[in-house]
Amino acid sequence: MIDNVIQEQQQAVQTPPPAEGNNYKLFQQEAATLTRTLITGYQEAFQLIYLDPPYNTKRARGSRKHYRDRSAHWSEQLHEVVSNTYKLLRRQGFLVLSINQMELFNLKHICDTVFGSECFIGLFPVKIRHSERQLMINATYHDVYEYLLFYRKDKQTRFYTEQKHPRLEKFDHRIETLTDQPERRTIQGKEVEIYHPGQYKIHREEPAVHNLRRYIIAGKLATANWSGEFFESYLRPLGDNLLVRVPGLENEGLGYRWFQTQTAKRSSGVYFQSTLTAGRPVLPTNDLDFTEIVPNVYKEGGEGIDFKDSKKPEQLLEYILSITTRENDLVGDFYGGSGTTLARCIKMKRSCITSDNGAEAIGIITRRLANLREGKDIDGISYDFTLES
Repeated sequence: MIDNVIQEQQQAVQTPPPAEGNNYKLFQQEAATLTRTLITGYQEAFQLIYLDPPYNTKRARGSRKHYRDRSAHWSEQLHEVVSNTYKLLRRQGFLVLSINQMELFNLKHICDTVFGSECFIGLFPVKIRHSERQLMINATYHDVYEYLLFYRKDKQTRFYTEQKHPRLEKFDHRIETLTDQPERRTIQGKEVEIYHPGQYKIHREEPAVHNLRRYIIAGKLATANWSGEFFESYLRPLGDNLLVRVPGLENEGLGYRWFQTQTAKRSSGVYFQSTLTAGRPVLPTNDLDFTEIVPNVYKEGGEGIDFKDSKKPEQLLEYILSITTRENDLVGDFYGGSGTTLARCIKMKRSCITSDNGAEAIGIITRRLANLREGKDIDGISYDFTLES
């Protein structure tokens, strides 16, 4: 009977997710075994894999006295899981791991070995306890942090971010060219147009979305900005009081960028930016403080989901999902625990495959999903979804 169940599960995980809509699967299986099996049907399919493995603290974990967090083969087991997740991730995908200080550096070494240290994004401390609420009187010190390790499969991949809109009042310049026969040169592979004095005018007007913003190329703009560096290296030597049109420096906007070289009165160059590329991303922060949320996290999921140890706040998973995924992306969590990742994926319209090797955890996740369907979790909203197992 058990062999039949395992065989059915292995057949189920080899079916790729549908092209449209969201797909949810739950398995009772050990992480290394499941991830190894998933490679057959889901290689390079996941946008995010979140792992919250046993921390290997070498002690009994709080209220669950029957579960001792100790493994002599912890590093070997995690290395296999991380290696498998690398194969499961899309090229632009992310791996996020939750850990505490006990195995933090061992885990980072494992991930560096698999992903390469250049694909390590950063360490995000997560504050989960108040400094003054010291309940573990026999501990050597009061540990208030857990940690998230963020990795990307491709070192060029960036987090999804919100865009800060430009200040329109700064866009008050308009460029007028007076000839269709400018001087043309090839500079660094770019076919630039050079307008000499008398061949152009720069107007100052009321701010408008079609106008440009003027930047003086000085300080860090001259040394740490791509447009500034290009000007200093290649355009300044062309001479004074020139207007230069350079293609390829604003690819997502106009397709080109205007420069004005230095003058007798102004030693710095100038470049002009359009509103199309003027917004800037609001970067994610690693200042994560959940000390006010963690004491009440047992309420999340509704009745019967009182998973007392290691239960992560939905707000934490919402944060991770928001910066690493978009709707309909596929997410994996192979240490399912109380099902926070799966529940949050349902609420945020992400597909999800999750698993846990413990019957207790599977029972809790199943109850949590029932609460979610009936609108009995903390949000009080009913969700319609299909779960495969």
